Amino acid sequence: MLTHFLRITAGSALILATTVATAFSADYTMRIAASSPKAEQSFAYTHFEVFQRELEARSGGRIDVKLFPGGQLGGIESVVNQIKDGIIQAGDPSDGHIAPYFPDIQVFGIPYLFTSRDVAWEVLDGPFGQKMADMMAEQTGMRPLFWAENGGFRHYSNADRPIETAEDMAGLKMRTMNHPLHMEIASSLGMSPTPVAWDEVYTSLQTGVVDGQENSIPTFMIPKLYEVQKFITLDGHVYGLTTFTVNEAWYEGLPDDLRAAVDQAAIIARTANRGLSVSNEVIGRNFLESEGVTIYDPTPAEKEEFRALAQPKALDWLRERVDPSLIDEALSAVNEAENKLGY
Repeated sequence: MLTHFLRITAGSALILATTVATAFSADYTMRIAASSPKAEQSFAYTHFEVFQRELEARSGGRIDVKLFPGGQLGGIESVVNQIKDGIIQAGDPSDGHIAPYFPDIQVFGIPYLFTSRDVAWEVLDGPFGQKMADMMAEQTGMRPLFWAENGGFRHYSNADRPIETAEDMAGLKMRTMNHPLHMEIASSLGMSPTPVAWDEVYTSLQTGVVDGQENSIPTFMIPKLYEVQKFITLDGHVYGLTTFTVNEAWYEGLPDDLRAAVDQAAIIARTANRGLSVSNEVIGRNFLESEGVTIYDPTPAEKEEFRALAQPKALDWLRERVDPSLIDEALSAVNEAENKLGY
């Protein structure tokens, strides 16, 4: 009981304060924690506002959606626990935050898994993505209403030199999250992976503690890393995945018509998220180039070289931690999507 109590952060008091105000005007309240602060035209936030408006309209006001952006309800680890415990109804944990509860989600982190984002969308929205969502719901009590795009593909940047081949990566001290698979990928490519907390990345790059980092272009823009990083290689080693995750018991407890309204609103919000992610990436690239950042697009042959180095070791690592059959299913789903889309 004490552990459960401690997980109820100060933000939960804010939830309780809003409950009284809405209890007499709606049949249900849906409290959503967004890790990003409120922002316009943002892949990380705007889709929540889209979802809010769509669901309230489609439910005829029977579901009141309350948004809590910018970590108001605590850190993302606390938010995951609050979703699991039904204290709040939804949030946006990334695949890395879900992995401790659902290790099989790491299958989406296979390096160079997706040729392009449209292939990723085809897989995530198709039978394999639905199977993974159902498995996650069954095993954790949390269901991804949709798989969201976290700014696009993750790319390597550094302050020293252009990266065009794997040889160019050798010896670079590369900042990664404290994410074992991301560290394994960097190591396989000849770099020295060095975990650094996000709020320390700029200073660590500025002082030479690390030579580079890896993130999507929109994420790269947020702390103005272009001031201390002048080379980006668009290798796309990992597709940036986050979720719009809902408490399964709350979701399944809705009447059929309201659950359908949630699903419909989620489709619209998913479209907004992905469209803004693409837009933010294009705008970000244009800005970075205007700031003198050299951006390199590897050729298909160079990407294949990266994949050949990183993927086998990552697959060996994953087979010890996830259901091996899911790895085969993921690779098969990608192959089918590529064939369907003409790759």
